Amino acid sequence: MFKIIYPEKDATLYESLPTTNTGLDEILEVGKRLSTAGSSYLKSRSVIKFDMNDVSSALTKYNVNLTDCKFMLQLYTTHAKNLPADYTIDAKLVGDDWTNGTGLVSLTTAVDNGITWDNPKSGSFYWTSGSQQIAVPSGSASSIYISGSGEGGSWLYQSGSGIYSGSLTFYSQSFYTQPGLDLSEDFSYRPTDLNIDVTGAVKTWISGSGGFTIPNYGFLLQFSDADEADVSKTGYVRFFSRETHTVYVPRLTMYFDKSSFNTGSLAAMDLNSYTVYTKLKKEYKDSAVTKLRIYARDKYPQKSPTNLFPMTTVKYLPSNTLYTLKDAATDETIIPFDNIYTKVSCDSTSNFVYMDMTGLMPTRYYRLEFKVTDGFVEEYIEDDFYFKVVR
Repeated sequence: MFKIIYPEKDATLYESLPTTNTGLDEILEVGKRLSTAGSSYLKSRSVIKFDMNDVSSALTKYNVNLTDCKFMLQLYTTHAKNLPADYTIDAKLVGDDWTNGTGLVSLTTAVDNGITWDNPKSGSFYWTSGSQQIAVPSGSASSIYISGSGEGGSWLYQSGSGIYSGSLTFYSQSFYTQPGLDLSEDFSYRPTDLNIDVTGAVKTWISGSGGFTIPNYGFLLQFSDADEADVSKTGYVRFFSRETHTVYVPRLTMYFDKSSFNTGSLAAMDLNSYTVYTKLKKEYKDSAVTKLRIYARDKYPQKSPTNLFPMTTVKYLPSNTLYTLKDAATDETIIPFDNIYTKVSCDSTSNFVYMDMTGLMPTRYYRLEFKVTDGFVEEYIEDDFYFKVVR
């Protein structure tokens, strides 16, 4: 099962426009480009934040543990230019609070009422020495520090010499590594859409670190430190931001397994001859969480003395059947096949999947597809399983 969460704020930091806020821009940019004078490379980084209260609410609503979830940060490309064949984008944890602002990069007079390259912070930490230990309870120590020069954002990192000391538990850096601080995605001759597993980061924000709270200030997206320093690597990627008027809004997708498989008195379908149908409604409210029924039967059923109406006899799909969800208009995959999180369930009535409509864009049509595996044979069911999400 899945839950889609949209960002509460995002902005781009331009080294070439150090005092310009871009909180209302429709794009986010990551990369670097040659300066106007041609003597240096100027970087662009982006910040994006999701509300962890949405995650906590979903954990409670669906009665799932944080440790059983996976979280994917997804951004969609609108434009890319002059990129090298190989590069890496890092997703660091922002080390200080920031204000979104109402600026646009295209404004003649720059607006600076929010985060900018020269002023990326709004309060709690300062860059007097370029590195500062995070705030922890009095008398305790932490190996997580904040790094940054006061320009281009700040981020958290872990020092190898730090020690956690709590009232009941003692953590030594020699055997405790904080997850979520080193997140990245490598690109090599491939599309530039961003899909980073940020499960460790979400767990750090919600569960803390060694008993200490780690505040959620979002992600800082940038070329890796090595790529930013490499003068042979230039170019940039532009992603749609939360202000886009398209369906490609950045998202944090939460995956968890709520599947079950109890066939009751149903018989297994014949994998050599079967058909699948659904009883989908034409429309579902964007506030709905529903159970979508999937029915399988023999493709050419035969009457018998004990079954005079074989066309209505429901059978079940195999337990390894998976589903995917796509945007019907663009054929964009919203939820990909996953061996753990998109399993098709079954009860004594039929197969089914749970669907949380709250994160799907309203006034859009969506399409379900299924994958049935039989040994090394994989068969895809791509019939007209459409539905519309409405307000």
